[in-house]
Amino acid sequence: MNIYETTHRASCPNGDLMDNYQITIRSQATIMVEDILRTLNEAPLKIYQEDLATLLRAKLGGEVTVVGWHHGIKITSTRL
Repeated sequence: MNIYETTHRASCPNGDLMDNYQITIRSQATIMVEDILRTLNEAPLKIYQEDLATLLRAKLGGEVTVVGWHHGIKITSTRL
């Protein structure tokens, strides 16, 4: 199992607040770091956390977990 961890900042479409996300990708296959960076750089600047998790799973495969805090509420989005 390979585990890739990074952070990402995006603007929430509902209120334009900047959110910080902790991203973990688990995969049996090797995922190139450059592919992770490219996918994050090509992600929309305004995106809901749930949609970011779906996008990462679709583009990179594996199991994706995105954790973020929104107005004091911790949200964990996992895509298998």
